[in-house]
Amino acid sequence: MPKTKWPNDDEARARIGKGWHRVWGDRRQELVFIGTLEMDKDAIIAELDGCLLDVPDRGALDAKSWTSLEDPFPAWARA
Repeated sequence: MPKTKWPNDDEARARIGKGWHRVWGDRRQELVFIGTLEMDKDAIIAELDGCLLDVPDRGALDAKSWTSLEDPFPAWARA
């Protein structure tokens, strides 16, 4: 959305600017967990960290390299 159509109030513009990226603007992805106080934050973080790809030299992976990785999900089929 062009800046001319942004909200006029300073608070809204400050909120937009806080998450602004010089290339991507305000586009982002967020993962939100909604639950109770009994959620185990450390366990959730540990599980998510376990999903990260362990690549010693990240520069060595190009787009074609990703296609050779093992697919951890089973084949999809209609139930």
